[in-house]
Amino acid sequence: MQGYRSEIMDGSEALVVRPHHLLCTVCLRGGCDSPPPGRERIQRILDQVWRNRELPIVLDCPLYPVHYQDIKSEEYFQKVKRELHNRKKDLDVLRRLGLVPGSRRPAWYIYGLILDRIPTVDGICIYETATSPEWEGCPHARSGYYEKAREKGVGFFVPSRSKEEMRKAKEDSVRSIYRDERLFIRPHHLMCITCFYGRGGSAPLEEDNLYEVLRRIQEDPDTPITLIEGCCMICPPCPSYNPDTDLCDNVCGLVRDYKKDLDVLQKLGLAPGATMKAKDLFRLLFERIQTSMEICGYGDGVVTSHEWAICGNVKAGYYEKGREKGIFPKER
Repeated sequence: MQGYRSEIMDGSEALVVRPHHLLCTVCLRGGCDSPPPGRERIQRILDQVWRNRELPIVLDCPLYPVHYQDIKSEEYFQKVKRELHNRKKDLDVLRRLGLVPGSRRPAWYIYGLILDRIPTVDGICIYETATSPEWEGCPHARSGYYEKAREKGVGFFVPSRSKEEMRKAKEDSVRSIYRDERLFIRPHHLMCITCFYGRGGSAPLEEDNLYEVLRRIQEDPDTPITLIEGCCMICPPCPSYNPDTDLCDNVCGLVRDYKKDLDVLQKLGLAPGATMKAKDLFRLLFERIQTSMEICGYGDGVVTSHEWAICGNVKAGYYEKGREKGIFPKER
């Protein structure tokens, strides 16, 4: 194992990297000139990630489990001792991330998770007490390099959308919302619109078009809405919206929101492509879905993994408040 390699997996290029080397990339960005795996090797990881935020990263963790009867000489123990601390670091990183060897995630996901769940390398790359030479730890671990780079956020490692780009996307998409004959909305965003209304939303937001869609349908309840799977007219200004792929670069966008879309469609008895007047669609929504827990909390409120987190608005009851108020004036 050379620290990282590029492979073709499932028809697309992936970056295969040891988990603890990702911590080294953070330290390098924080000013460390001599990461133990080698500056060139770690810089190549950063360069590939910066070129492609969607690049799949596969976390490779070389382990050496062996049955005692298969040990033929003392050389085995010398071999495993050389990598002892690094193997433990790999597993420590994986545990913090809630992932396992072989896990494959986009670069933006991996770096967001690392910065969120690993605030310091203390306890991973170095220990309070070095109990033996094998456990001395990295000489840079307490330099502050990691923490310094972490403070700058995920945009320091993967390119993010510029404010100017998002501002223009907002202007263009809002123009379409008010101009087009019908709206294209993903099913679970009907609930987001209701939540926005239920919490008293009454002004535009920079990061989405919930207000504009709400205003359009309140002004014209007969506006046709076509339900689609995937990003819709609400999404273009969002920092997580990737205009190159038209996909959501957010943890919730990986699988959670797609399930929510299908759950809403199932409850409504509809399919992608269904088109209804806004007033009729929301009437059906409120008849069939009475609480956000049914969809956004999976019905049981159980979080099984990072990808399946529950929207924070579920407990706030904003959907229920919006549903009770009614979206359209004549419903109040």
